[in-house]
Amino acid sequence: LFGSSAGSTGSPTRGHLTMVVRGLLLAIACAAQGARGWVQIPGGRLVEQDCILQIPNGAVVNVDEELATKLRAGCSVKDKQVSEPQLQIYAADAHWQSQEPIKNFTADWVVPPLPSRADGQVVYFWPGLKSVRPEMGYPVIQPVMQFGERSGGWELQSWFVDARSVWYPVVTAPPIKVNPGDKITSYISLSHDGQTWTISGRDVTTGQDSTLNIKYSRAGKCDYHFAMLVNENINITTICDLMPAADSVTFTGVEVDGQRPSWTTRANCAGNPQCDCGNQATVDDASGDVTLSWKTKASGTEVVV
Repeated sequence: LFGSSAGSTGSPTRGHLTMVVRGLLLAIACAAQGARGWVQIPGGRLVEQDCILQIPNGAVVNVDEELATKLRAGCSVKDKQVSEPQLQIYAADAHWQSQEPIKNFTADWVVPPLPSRADGQVVYFWPGLKSVRPEMGYPVIQPVMQFGERSGGWELQSWFVDARSVWYPVVTAPPIKVNPGDKITSYISLSHDGQTWTISGRDVTTGQDSTLNIKYSRAGKCDYHFAMLVNENINITTICDLMPAADSVTFTGVEVDGQRPSWTTRANCAGNPQCDCGNQATVDDASGDVTLSWKTKASGTEVVV
């Protein structure tokens, strides 16, 4: 089932594992959702835990049609209620549309402080590629920094998600723990033959990485035209101290196919009574750095002493 080949440098296993998943479902644990049941995923949906494939770090996943058919028959996808307190939204983002299919995307950032408290929220920061539109629910490949997914600390995990379909199972590499102040470097790259995507996030401070290799045919079988840098939140309304105890995350060294994008910025939560935390997305014209910011106290909140 597993083989290795020389030449991989992105995985602590030192070998480049190749995997054809056939009837093998490796369920991930998710403390926030309990031992079994539904797992919240980036993109605004709940997916049954046993329908998420977690593969060894650096492995290549190529889910065959027989397994895909079984997954379609046995797995469900639920719409996520977009209402208080269950609110999932791109709070702030920058996105760019390429006329040609994107093949490479790099971005770095530093892990922010933890939120001052945990109260059921999930916070995601990620660079990623979207296939159709820069919105939730469409195929996305992404290395994700996440808080509240399964623990009270920051994790880094690479994902493929097609939140509208079980034709293409959700696939992840194992998460790694990352700590405030750690430097993260990431890349998304399509192989020269156009057959395999690599999605990787690496903690430069510790040397650990979460790397997912997935065949083009299993990663939505589609081209990706949108690059995105996103702060995505779940269950953060205007209780803004559920955000990290800082005021921003800045993505540096950002390149898409070797060039600096002309970003469109957006802050869906700015002025939104459901989730306004003073959210902003800004671009430094000189460096090309993209900053996603917020306030840990909602604007206009009155504190009574």
